[in-house]
Amino acid sequence: MKKISRYSVLSFILFLIPVLPIAASAYTNVSGTISSDTTWTQSGSPYIVTGNVLINNGVTLTIEPGVTVRFDSGMALQVDGELIARGTDTENIIFTSNQPVPAAGDWAYIFFTDTSTDATYDTSGNYTGGSILEYCVVEYAGAAGGAIKMNDAHPFINYCIITDNSAAGINASNLTGTLKITNSTFSNNAGGGIRVSGPGSAPGGAAIISSNTVSNNNGDGINAQESTTFNNTVGNNNGNGISVSGGSLY
Repeated sequence: MKKISRYSVLSFILFLIPVLPIAASAYTNVSGTISSDTTWTQSGSPYIVTGNVLINNGVTLTIEPGVTVRFDSGMALQVDGELIARGTDTENIIFTSNQPVPAAGDWAYIFFTDTSTDATYDTSGNYTGGSILEYCVVEYAGAAGGAIKMNDAHPFINYCIITDNSAAGINASNLTGTLKITNSTFSNNAGGGIRVSGPGSAPGGAAIISSNTVSNNNGDGINAQESTTFNNTVGNNNGNGISVSGGSLY
């Protein structure tokens, strides 16, 4: 029986390698108006925002854990409806730049307008529904005052990392209900960490800001009107650590 040499086997394997298929990188381009309930899935990730994206009033965009959303230069995500972006501690949802060498200010912001669906809570303060960013990373954004902007909007921000933006990490204004920002990290944001302003009709203030780490921001760490601010770790900001008016600080 004729023996096959190891050299012949190796030559055969090397012959096969060039013809083996190479898997293409999957990605999904998105832009324009989302007019019906939509889910951005891990299998479709990364999502490349090539034009501004608007979530219509009454419509829900759900983003699965582990999804990366990359924004082309100057692009934004505006929420007139509901955004549910709930990652996990092992599979964050990442909102970032689509530039080969990312830098602060590469893209615009995530903007929750006054028609967006506010977060809701039970009598114990636990989240029950509405817009939420949880276990999300928001980086390299920053236009018109904030990486995450809110106008009389009250999404739940929990366990997020908001960093390396060319404006404030969060800039929330005209609040009339309860905005909760908890367990999150704000660092290296050019406009400060968290900026919140009223008028605020919610009991105890327009915002509950608790158990966050806010450091190394160029501006105030936390600048909040009519808010309840407690258990935050704040330091090394180029401005006031915490500035609160019309609320409580402990």
